[in-house]
Amino acid sequence: MKFLVLQQLAIEPPALIDEIIRSEGHALQIINLELDPQAIKSGRNMDVPSQSKSEWDGLITMGGPQSANDVHSTAISTCLGLIADAIKHDVPMLGICLGAQLMAKAAGGIIQASPVRELGWHPVFPTASAPDDALFRALPDEGLKVFQWHGESFTLPQSGALLASHPDVPHQAFRLGKGQYGLQFHIEVDKEVIERWIEAGESERDYLGANGLSRLRLQSDVYLLPMQSFCREMIQVWLREAASMKS
Repeated sequence: MKFLVLQQLAIEPPALIDEIIRSEGHALQIINLELDPQAIKSGRNMDVPSQSKSEWDGLITMGGPQSANDVHSTAISTCLGLIADAIKHDVPMLGICLGAQLMAKAAGGIIQASPVRELGWHPVFPTASAPDDALFRALPDEGLKVFQWHGESFTLPQSGALLASHPDVPHQAFRLGKGQYGLQFHIEVDKEVIERWIEAGESERDYLGANGLSRLRLQSDVYLLPMQSFCREMIQVWLREAASMKS
């Protein structure tokens, strides 16, 4: 299978998601919208990713500092259009952080300031819908610490099923159609990616302070590997779902 990745920033790559998909023998094309915001609008790199008319078997949209409300932005408005079309045509999708917010907005949700600015390691817990979901049934009842780096959140679209939550920021992961998942958190990161975000994120560094940054790094030693293990299982299940939708 072949998957299209919309990457908003050079420092926010698909990372572990990329590694898992390629290790399973599939192909990715990554379009870096920071370098060429017109790339997906020009048609040089892709067709609209619908089952009936595209060479792509799935769409992955990564995070970034933009807002899904930035409809004046060529990259954001085009991403919203592609995602809306993918929803309509039942294309398998993954949205990570901003990608999840774009999915929620395209499906009728509202993007707004997060009740809590989540930066660093925070737990997410399964909802009542999680045990019946192929990707989220493995989410432990006691929760899983995941990496967060966001200041906005979303309301759940009417068509969405909530799969993971937290009392402070309730909407953490959701499913639209089969194989279409939005995750507010970052399951794809490694320590190198985290350090690049810290280096680039002046506002985030100021918010966390020296003690918060030290705690974040110490927690990475504890929580990163369990999250990556969950990511591997999740992406492998998602690939099986995508294959079943293709056949």
